[in-house]
Amino acid sequence: MAKRTASEANPKAVYDVRQPKRQRSSDSLEHNPAPTRVAAVEVNSAHQLQTALVFEQGNATGFRSGLNLLKTFLDSILYSADEHDLPRKRAILREYLDTQKRERCDDKESGFLSNLTQGWEFAAETNFDALLTQITSNLALLFKVFSAYPEFAEYATLLSKAVLHPSLVRRLNRSLSGPPGKEAVISPILRLLTEITRLYEGAHARTVYMKKDFTLEPKILAKNIGLWRDSKRDSTLEQRKPSIRTNAIRYFLTHLKYQDERAKSDILENVNIIRAVFDHLSSDPPFLILEILDVLTNHVFKDKTISRPTKSRLLSGKALSKISALYWYQSAEESQLEGNKSPEVAVHEFLHLVCTSPEYGVMLPSDGFYPFFNNDDGNMIMEDTVEDMAEITLTTNESFEFRGRVRNVILGEFVRSLKPYANTMHQELAIAIFKACPELVTDYFLHKEAFHYDPNLTSTWMGYSSFLYQTIELPVPQFLGARRGYRKFPPPVLAVIQHVLPQPLNRQVLTRCLNHGADLVNLIAIRVLIVAFHKLRAILQQFHEASSHTSIPAWQQASKHLIVEFCRRCPQVKVVIKAFQRLSFQKGMMRETIARLLRLYYEVTPQFALQEKFDVSIPLCTALLNADKPATSPEDRAFRTMELEHWIQIARRSTDVRWWQKHKSLQYSPFMTLLKLVASHTEGELYNGIKTLLVAILDDHEMLQMSTHPNALETLIASLGTPCGSSSAAPQVLEFLDDCCARFVKAPIKYFDHLDTFRARSSRPDSAGPISPLLMTFIEQWPFKGGKSEKGNPAEPLAQWLSKLLYLMKLVGEDDIVLEPVRDSLVASADVAYQRVLNDSFLWKMNKEQAKQALKMATGADFSGSERSSVSPIPPTNTKQLSKQEPAANLELPPEEDEKHAGLNRWRRKDIEESIEDGDVGDLVLCLCSKHAEIRLQAAMNIRQLVAKIEASLNIHWLASDNADLLQIRLLLGAILETTGSTLDSEPFPYVGGVFAARAVHVLTDPAHFLFPKINEFLIKGPTWQIANLPRHFYRALVVSAPEQDSLYHKQVDWYLDYVIDSLRTPTDMEIFRTRNIFEKLLSHYASTSCSISAKEKIVRLLFRAAAVGGSTTLVTRCGLIAWIQIRLDNNDHRRKMLKVLASRLYETCDREKVDEWSSGLAADSIASLVKCN
Repeated sequence: MAKRTASEANPKAVYDVRQPKRQRSSDSLEHNPAPTRVAAVEVNSAHQLQTALVFEQGNATGFRSGLNLLKTFLDSILYSADEHDLPRKRAILREYLDTQKRERCDDKESGFLSNLTQGWEFAAETNFDALLTQITSNLALLFKVFSAYPEFAEYATLLSKAVLHPSLVRRLNRSLSGPPGKEAVISPILRLLTEITRLYEGAHARTVYMKKDFTLEPKILAKNIGLWRDSKRDSTLEQRKPSIRTNAIRYFLTHLKYQDERAKSDILENVNIIRAVFDHLSSDPPFLILEILDVLTNHVFKDKTISRPTKSRLLSGKALSKISALYWYQSAEESQLEGNKSPEVAVHEFLHLVCTSPEYGVMLPSDGFYPFFNNDDGNMIMEDTVEDMAEITLTTNESFEFRGRVRNVILGEFVRSLKPYANTMHQELAIAIFKACPELVTDYFLHKEAFHYDPNLTSTWMGYSSFLYQTIELPVPQFLGARRGYRKFPPPVLAVIQHVLPQPLNRQVLTRCLNHGADLVNLIAIRVLIVAFHKLRAILQQFHEASSHTSIPAWQQASKHLIVEFCRRCPQVKVVIKAFQRLSFQKGMMRETIARLLRLYYEVTPQFALQEKFDVSIPLCTALLNADKPATSPEDRAFRTMELEHWIQIARRSTDVRWWQKHKSLQYSPFMTLLKLVASHTEGELYNGIKTLLVAILDDHEMLQMSTHPNALETLIASLGTPCGSSSAAPQVLEFLDDCCARFVKAPIKYFDHLDTFRARSSRPDSAGPISPLLMTFIEQWPFKGGKSEKGNPAEPLAQWLSKLLYLMKLVGEDDIVLEPVRDSLVASADVAYQRVLNDSFLWKMNKEQAKQALKMATGADFSGSERSSVSPIPPTNTKQLSKQEPAANLELPPEEDEKHAGLNRWRRKDIEESIEDGDVGDLVLCLCSKHAEIRLQAAMNIRQLVAKIEASLNIHWLASDNADLLQIRLLLGAILETTGSTLDSEPFPYVGGVFAARAVHVLTDPAHFLFPKINEFLIKGPTWQIANLPRHFYRALVVSAPEQDSLYHKQVDWYLDYVIDSLRTPTDMEIFRTRNIFEKLLSHYASTSCSISAKEKIVRLLFRAAAVGGSTTLVTRCGLIAWIQIRLDNNDHRRKMLKVLASRLYETCDREKVDEWSSGLAADSIASLVKCN
């Protein structure tokens, strides 16, 4: 038995400053002198290396010289300046390694590089640190050479086994546990282990891990990681000569890179190691911080094989604080490598990733606005308390804390430690966390005691303002945070109000902000209030939607309480009005902003706003005058127009606005001023809101008809302007029209009686076409303007305008039977000078052509094909325009089955990718829907063969880039086979499933397809499909759900409609559509504003297809389709011809006896009247 060394006899002695006595070696060797410096010697043969690297205890100095020679030689291979000499040097090294491989040691099975291993053992036994460092460094350098050149793989394996031999690895572990002063010994060993672990992309990582008792002993590794030094000031030195901590962390990170999920999870379970990594992170150089964050991100948190509990244990509250301290990291400018991120940016991206998604372990699933309950659903509450949930205390925090608590406690504490007012990245991170976990908003503001918002124009106050604004601006979560639809009870009002007006924003503070002398403080306060009103409106909409799904009054009560609490916190309306009257708010943007705020008061909280008496007519008139003035810039005009629209909306909700009465500061009444403004400008988009208001005002008085397209208001606007909008109508025209409107509003019944009189005198008194009653006022007032002869004919512009207006009214389709007597009455009461102009009212003139062009620009209606004669053109809704817009009706007969069934074998003649792209695989799947049992069975067998072919291709080309596509196709085909099962011999596969599968194949071949994520999400839900649920599932996923990008919605809807049209081929498919209420859902979508023109046409095509497969009776009796068609025709639907043909088709193909019985014999007459109507 060999004599034990001093370190083995007493392990604690290695930490003593005084070293124990050792026996002097036979050659009186001194352990730490440097080897004799000799001139650099070039290695020219393997024998030279073999001779230099012979270890003898009596000649350690010569052996160290040999080690220097080896280091120089290996450096010349790794960092060679002469590329042509590299093959010779690698050949020398290979020859030398071959000689070492053949050698044997006395007591070892294999002694690869036995001289180095013997020298290593000797150095470890005798505490010869210099020799130990040299050997370890050379071994690490040798592994670097092996890693750079795969031709040395055999030798790398042999050397790894030799280094990890039990006798050596124990000494290695003993050296790693040395005191901090042994940096020259510890660092090379860590580098050696790192090189072995990363060798050939982790080929030997598992071997190193198997020796974890010696290579990954947690206490030793944690101790070495904790041996830090402040290196951020001199990053270059740290890169050139890494510290023990740097080497230890790189060794730890290398294991996280190359080990499998079990080994990584086992390593990450060691709390001491993780704590040591994060404790001194702020003292590390930038490059090491980037390495740590990169490995943790890509190889731990994004590794889905590592369990979530393992990830959650990594980032405790203390760890998050240590990491967030890097936001204030400061390093020398020269330490920042070109092209690399700064540490603060990398930390921000890392924290943003791990703190905003439950899959990364830090964040737990959130219930949105609801506090955390012990049960998962939150609906499981005592029945006698459900109605009391709206009566949640609004003033005390104790009540809220009693009813629920925050689930994300660690994340809540971390957010409160951030400083969003002083650091923009802190602010972005806090907002991202609030968006992902809304429950923390309430927790933050209820527990953040030092959050004061008194107005003071400082950088801190500005930072607070930005943070509050972005917090309020966060979107309202779907279902207010519930997971499966709205709950039976609303969330606590105290929790909700923190999302709208957080705790620091109370009435006193906001009032001081509005009354502050700095314009910037005023503007910020107004913007915060505006976004708060928008948030309140969005929440109230969800409250209203939730209340429509339940009979419990808690939601309505909660809405009232929320409005009351909001009004208690926001400034009173009189404060905002007083602020508006100040001179500082008379500028363009400031006026528009505060007008927007007042509008929101009247729209969102009308009862609160109407408590204050406010004369809206004065600011409205001012806005009208400003809008009519020439603007200095397009932005100025836009601000004026938006401000005007705000005051108009306020006036609509006010009870004391007089639209028809002239104000002393206006030339015309407010209504006429608005009409003149719209008519004299071509910026249609700016004035759309004003035009809508004009329609709303006229609807209350019915002075103009709105049933034609274009309607009478659009006709009136076109008559008052010119095509280019360069000038407005003559003042006489506007004064006359303003006076007529005011008279009509005062006595409308009088003019309706006049209209009835005109109809009774006409040639066809029973006709009741559209007509504008305001014409009766023109007849009454025209004699006072043009009924007498005056010098200069001052009423000439008015006569020209009346002639033009009558021409346009007849052009758009108003009743000719009434228009002609109106013209005759105007002519009869007119002076001779104006009679010719009025007589030519229905004849084409050049000025009328200009009005026609103006009408086209305003409404898009094209009258260019109308005849220039005394005959009035037929309204465009009944002729050419309708024929251009309305597609031809198609009976949409289902495609017949191909009796040849070429899809069974066509896929065999091509490569897999080509057959998928050409649709051959889709044709094969459709053969499962054949009416012939033998065809279906053959198709199933061919699909199994195709699956086997795909699996073989996956095994051969498992590294190919298109591997994922084939894998998804394999998953799809497997689901089809599992779904069909053993039913193919008795019944065909429904086309609802077959067509979907065929279309899904096309989607899966294109990862950029807009439906690629949704189809994959559907495929991974289960191994089989519920075929009857496919149309309903994708209706919810594509039609009624919000898309990932706004631009994709109509594409999704079109894809879905194409699918359902193609899949409806048999009565079996029709039964699936009937039982899942697909037709009712699509008819409802047809009437929605989000339904595009192409979608409407496809829905009508689907109805034709349903009639073709025997579904007419169902559509008539269950869906009420005849009444639906009648409603669409009454609303002037542009698909009138298609709808009429559909009505006839339904009655032709339905079960008439059943339909007549259902309708009491009225169905035939109803359909006949539909077909005959214009």
